Amino acid sequence: MALPFLLACAAHVQAQGMIGVGVGVVPEYEGSRDYRAVPVPVLNYQSGAFFIGSRNGLPGLGLKAPLAQDLTAGVYLGLGLGRDSSDHTRLRGLPDVDFHGLAGGFVEYKPGRASFSIDARQALKSNYGATVDLGASYAVFQSPESTISLGASTTWANDDYMNTWFGVSRSNAARSRAGLEAYSPSAGFKSAALTTTWTYRFNKSWMTSTTIGVKTLLGDARDSPIVERDTSAFGAASILYAF
Repeated sequence: MALPFLLACAAHVQAQGMIGVGVGVVPEYEGSRDYRAVPVPVLNYQSGAFFIGSRNGLPGLGLKAPLAQDLTAGVYLGLGLGRDSSDHTRLRGLPDVDFHGLAGGFVEYKPGRASFSIDARQALKSNYGATVDLGASYAVFQSPESTISLGASTTWANDDYMNTWFGVSRSNAARSRAGLEAYSPSAGFKSAALTTTWTYRFNKSWMTSTTIGVKTLLGDARDSPIVERDTSAFGAASILYAF
């Protein structure tokens, strides 16, 4: 799902706290050819080592600390997004993916205009699996009012995650309304994305952020029978208040 990318739109704004709201346009599910509009909440706050922030599409809370100049590491608890199979004809007959808890850890390196990160997380629900995100971004333009950043990321997923989101068991294939064949994907890199984010400051507190991007499924995720389109665009616009 593209929502985590949309919620990273304010990542380059330096502030102790930030709240905001916006709207995004994303595929109905990973691999869908159809799109839907979604709300995009932003909630970031830091006090000492404690932080609240969007780590995987929904706000999470955790602790982070500097390891060296420009290098930070942390751990967090958060929530993972789900998928309602009744919302799309291609998925009917497959089990829903429930909202679930997540435990994760990350390392971020931010020298100057660049940013590099690795984020590993484990679902706190049996058989929902684990993922590792690798990301990089660079602010190609900066002024007192505007920042334009380009980003790239990729996600690796283990067997449990791939089968939860992209697999089709034999019993589910028999119930599938779309006549899907049984499919058991293996662990591997499941997606890659490119993004552009423009943040514009009206004053010290108020700003807007606009993100557009493209995401493509890779490997066994791309070959899943639930996938209608392996490459899709996404975007969002938000208004933010920093404090």
